[in-house]
Amino acid sequence: MTKNDSFKEYGMPVVVLVAICFVTTLLLALTNSVSDPIIIRNQAITATENRKELLPEADDFTQVEDVEYATSTDGKAVVSEVYKANNDAGYVMTVVTKSFGGDLTMMVGLDASGAITGVKVTDHADTPGVGTKDQDPEYLAQYVSMTALNAEDVKKEGGSFNFITGASVSGTAIHKGVYAALAQFAQLGGA
Repeated sequence: MTKNDSFKEYGMPVVVLVAICFVTTLLLALTNSVSDPIIIRNQAITATENRKELLPEADDFTQVEDVEYATSTDGKAVVSEVYKANNDAGYVMTVVTKSFGGDLTMMVGLDASGAITGVKVTDHADTPGVGTKDQDPEYLAQYVSMTALNAEDVKKEGGSFNFITGASVSGTAIHKGVYAALAQFAQLGGA
């Protein structure tokens, strides 16, 4: 076997595979550079629509900067964004909390007096079924008009709250998120 035959047998396949990998990587990078701004823009539009749904009296929103974000006592629920309505109708807060399946992201709307106008789960990793029943709009409607919660745990709320048996982890995650949003409102100088 000559040196040239050896390269054709062993070296050429390596060169071809490297070239294929290089072209594929280049095409993926090009696709990402085109699609990433579109994805970011669509996420921002969806977030704004969710805020307007949770606080319909608001005209538009401005993110509140330089604020210390509220957390639950165990650190499992953390406010990650605070948006104030430009017409002072209230706030919408984004909260990330630990649920059964992992992180659960939700938004909580509060009017200018601190009453909850709506709660919406925007992202979760919970298994569909019992645990996701806590995310149904009918269930989350229990929070509307509340200005305070008695406890961070939904089961310790004193019987005033209808929680779903068998879904206490995800229910408590949502409850802690609402509790953190109410604490954030208080930190901002609200009721």
